Amino acid sequence: MARKALIIVNGEPPKKQRLLALARESRMIICADGGANVALKTGIMPHAIVGDLDSIHAEALVKFHKVPTHEDRNDETTDLEKAVLWAIGAKYDHLTVVGATGRRIDHSAGNLSVPAKYYPDAIIRFVDDFGEISYVGRELSFEGRKGEVVSLIPLSRCDGIVTEGLQYSLNGESLELGVREGTSNVVISSPVLIKVRKGNLLLFRLFD
Repeated sequence: MARKALIIVNGEPPKKQRLLALARESRMIICADGGANVALKTGIMPHAIVGDLDSIHAEALVKFHKVPTHEDRNDETTDLEKAVLWAIGAKYDHLTVVGATGRRIDHSAGNLSVPAKYYPDAIIRFVDDFGEISYVGRELSFEGRKGEVVSLIPLSRCDGIVTEGLQYSLNGESLELGVREGTSNVVISSPVLIKVRKGNLLLFRLFD
């Protein structure tokens, strides 16, 4: 059975209603450093705070003084990665991340590698107000809505991509940033199947 955790990062969070809904469906709420500031603003009580603690505001520290705090000053990992590693260590394997995009574009770009980097120890998805991003692995199947817009985002050169259920199908072809991308495809039948022989591919699904 999936053990679900929500990780709140100090980026641009989704609207309060969506964030609260994600919190309700998670067994564990983890703030990645300054993500505690976001939790404070939205009235969410975290179960743990993880990171190097250089971005959390004094007000959040006071409010969450009883929340277990795990300081990690490893310069080789971001606060998001520290939170992911802590969640994996606590046996949570399905992680929803909010606030990992928006604001600083360099942080957003770097965070996109995290779902691939920690797969299969954790199934990670990023959620904002527009949609969600997840890692395809070698094969991914999902129930899509007819007309739903999806994009295939190659982190590296991806070869041998096969899709079923999408308007613009791929049959063993390649995607690579700067060469050929897979933006704004459309679901025409369900389930949608995506296979990748080689490379790291992300799936973006646009919300209604």
